[in-house]
Parts: sequence; structure tokens; C-alpha cells
Amino acid sequence: MGADQIPVTVKHGGATEEILVRRGENLLMAMVDAGLPVAYHCTTGKCTTCRLRMEIPAGSAALPSDTERYRLGEQAIAQGVRLACRVFVEGPMQVDLELSY
Repeated sequence: MGADQIPVTVKHGGATEEILVRRGENLLMAMVDAGLPVAYHCTTGKCTTCRLRMEIPAGSAALPSDTERYRLGEQAIAQGVRLACRVFVEGPMQVDLELSY
């Protein structure tokens, strides 16, 4: 694994899979490219179709954007819900495709 390849653990279908994502890559597009069954529509955060529960350690992605705060609300964000299209990978994280909201 190169320095610019970051492991992202994805739970789906009762299994756990690890994909390698380039530093700075959009999480939604990385999951789509990996053939994972992630739902999405607009890719800009407006439709909220790609909302998923994630565990993102400090420094592994930017804090929730204003778009996420507006579209999801503070309660959902506090529960770890983010929009995959608004997350850019900077470090290891975990995503659960079975806990969408």
C-alpha cells in the first residue's frame, strides 16, 4: 500500500470489505469505482441519497460541511451520519452501507 493509498473499511451484505482510496479522493466515487452497492443520485449533497453512518477518526476527513449540516441536521451528524459525496478521504475510516438514513 502506497503512502497515498488509504484503507476504507466498508460493511455491506453481512460482510466487511476493505477498499484502498487515494488521499483526497471523494468517498462516494471511490465506493462506486470499487463496485460497492451505494445509493446516490446528485453527487452534490442536495438529494441526501448517499447518507450513511460512518466512523471517521479525527484527521481522516474534514468536519461536516455546511451542506451536510443543513441537509442532515445536527442530530444525524452527532450519530455519525454523513453524505458520502461530501467526504474526501484523508485517513482510514469505516462506512456502513447497511445503516443508511
